[in-house]
Amino acid sequence: MLKTKVYLCSFASNDLNSSVKRFVKQAHQMDFYDDIKVYKPQDFSKKLRIRIRNLFKVGGRNRYYGYDVWRPEIINDFLNKIPENSILHYSDIGSHINYKGKWRLKDYVENTQKNEMSVFEYGEPPKEIFKKEYKYQKYFEYEYTKCDVINYFGLNKESVIFNSPQIWGGTFFLKKSKFSTKFMNEWEKANIHTNFFDDSTSRVENHLKFKGMRGCQSVFSILSKLNNSYKFSALECEWAEHNNQRVWDHIYNYPILAKRDKQFNIFKRFINRQIKTINRLKSKLK
Repeated sequence: MLKTKVYLCSFASNDLNSSVKRFVKQAHQMDFYDDIKVYKPQDFSKKLRIRIRNLFKVGGRNRYYGYDVWRPEIINDFLNKIPENSILHYSDIGSHINYKGKWRLKDYVENTQKNEMSVFEYGEPPKEIFKKEYKYQKYFEYEYTKCDVINYFGLNKESVIFNSPQIWGGTFFLKKSKFSTKFMNEWEKANIHTNFFDDSTSRVENHLKFKGMRGCQSVFSILSKLNNSYKFSALECEWAEHNNQRVWDHIYNYPILAKRDKQFNIFKRFINRQIKTINRLKSKLK
């Protein structure tokens, strides 16, 4: 039986070279992927570069690098470069690839071969990692999805999807097949609507417990559910809380750690510190 080919891709802005080196080193250490590609802004199409530049002008620079509108394009580009029936693994550059979790990574790939797509949902923690003294993250769709988005997909506030846990957009597995073509076409079609990702006011009144958007995660989450993607627990990748501290020991032997570890260059770190200082001063003056 031939080994399934698995390809890893991510994206990093040009001020995250340290994170790129760390991410690629960890991925190679896993000794699992047939190829690794980290996209940069210069890899975008001209049309996408212009769109993101315009989003930067209205506050989108520090919001997932233009609200993540780049994500479908790079994934489609990578899919076009890998063999049919191989597996694409997308992971955010801030995630850590943990070689101790290679056993579980194999599970994700085998499952994706059978089910076309594997995603990670913020529901209850699986019993394998559950510790009663730990507090786990649980997020619902209605907390982070504008009602403009559910309206687009023909759903409403009473729908099962809207009231279910949200799916994390930071990592997923997709088999190159007719399914992936259909899924990506639907994602790209929805991706045209910038108001589905940004902080603008929803035209349809939001849920009372709505907290705010997380870039493209809402569209990705709903599409994953509508297409019956297989769901693992996002808590296999996320920190838990214990004694008022974030801990990772419950997933010591799991492959994807959502640490959101973005190591900016010296200049960007200086700018970020200045922005935080200004924001603190503003809050004191209110």
